[in-house]
Amino acid sequence: MPEPIRIEERSVAEVLAGVGRYTICVNDPPWSAVAPRVAPPVRVIHVTSMDIEHLDSLVDAEPDSDIVVGLGGGSAIDTAKFIAWKTGKPLIQIPSITSVDAGFTDAIGVRSDGRVRYIGQVLPQYVVLDVELVRSAPKRMNRSGIGDILSCHTGLWDWRLAVEHGQGAAWDATAASLGRQLLAELEQHVDEINLVTPDAVRWLASAYQRIGAACSTLRHSRFEEGSEHFLAYAYEHRTNAHPLHGELIALCVMAMSTLQDNEPEWARSIVVRSGVSANPTDLNIARADFIGALLSLAEYVERERLDYSIVNAGTIDAAVAGRLWEVVAALPRY
Repeated sequence: MPEPIRIEERSVAEVLAGVGRYTICVNDPPWSAVAPRVAPPVRVIHVTSMDIEHLDSLVDAEPDSDIVVGLGGGSAIDTAKFIAWKTGKPLIQIPSITSVDAGFTDAIGVRSDGRVRYIGQVLPQYVVLDVELVRSAPKRMNRSGIGDILSCHTGLWDWRLAVEHGQGAAWDATAASLGRQLLAELEQHVDEINLVTPDAVRWLASAYQRIGAACSTLRHSRFEEGSEHFLAYAYEHRTNAHPLHGELIALCVMAMSTLQDNEPEWARSIVVRSGVSANPTDLNIARADFIGALLSLAEYVERERLDYSIVNAGTIDAAVAGRLWEVVAALPRY
């Protein structure tokens, strides 16, 4: 397994003072608060869209800068990846929330024809962890970081099922062990994650760091991406809505772990203790849209050629979809 991407625990101002002429891709917040304290960039890209045509237009307008920086959440991080990949410039990532693992993975999440696609291969020189910057974000944003870790619970189950049916990537004991270790550590840290303590922020970054290294080695993410992500993609495609990724994944873990009969009570305890918002009402997810995504999920998975999972092996009819809605609708409201 390759060396994990280096994490440097430093302030944004310190980092940007020493990188030379830089292009920065940002979400706002935090850019408005950060900008007065940092060396001025050559170019600021306020991220508005992940459509590939838009991203290509950003590359076409890229000036003569030395390095690309991503500052913000997943969309800023992936936009910076895309520009660095297309231009060959070095990359530094500065996540401002611990909501997704995108800063540590080499594939770039884009949208093409309304669908999520993962393209390219680019890694940053290092990831900056400005703990106080992260902790200044709303707690809801940072609590959502459990999503792409809790997904190991359903992802590993789906991967084992696929292997038993002779489908897809071969089982990898090292990756599976990592997934189980991350879930055990998540349970240990879940109360601190609720409080968004400095140690919780550091642990989430460490978890993402290890996930990214494993995905880079495997060239797939089966140990942490399964039917829970597929349901999230299907919902987003159906509605063109994009709830906070980690919250949506936590909700979908609850639904799919129930369908798998895979310790849904344990998953629920993690969701509740972490304080992550996973109730569909809090995510503005309507019952009809959620059930519609479930009923069309098998077709969506086949059309998009997604990995084998419980979706392929089971049947999701109206009664099952209604039961899964009741499970997620019973989660705490915040």
